[in-house]
Amino acid sequence: LAARLRIIEAELSTEEKEVNLDNGRSFIAEPNLNCKIEVTKNLVNPGVDEGVTFFDRFKLKKDDDGEWAFLKYSKLGNLIVVRYGEEWFEDPNAEFEEGDFEGFEFVAKVEPKTDSKGKLLTGSVVDWKSMRLVGEAEEKKASAEKEEDNDFSDIPF
Repeated sequence: LAARLRIIEAELSTEEKEVNLDNGRSFIAEPNLNCKIEVTKNLVNPGVDEGVTFFDRFKLKKDDDGEWAFLKYSKLGNLIVVRYGEEWFEDPNAEFEEGDFEGFEFVAKVEPKTDSKGKLLTGSVVDWKSMRLVGEAEEKKASAEKEEDNDFSDIPF
């Protein structure tokens, strides 16, 4: 599913915390931006799954010093690049505001959630490598079509 997505809620957790599941199991959640995401437009099959919501986590990663950090080449890093631009990582004064992500829309593939062994789990996740700004692909396509309209090489003179 390729879709236009909107982050409805975003909550940043900068510390590891224990999560207790309803089934009695528990796990330690790494620091992350936990988001409730809505599918606003299905770009493959319009109308299908539109309005559906799911939760996904965009995790902080450990840097070379072993500290939790916002790293550029990660799922959260890619979301930051799509939201703020690549220069965010170059700016020592750049701030991360979870509120900047609420209402933010982007385009990405949505995939079924799986465990580390590939077993299907309940839920969906964003394919972080496919994230891009809304309008990017449409603008490129429109630009390419416009260039084709101006190509007169197939007209005999």
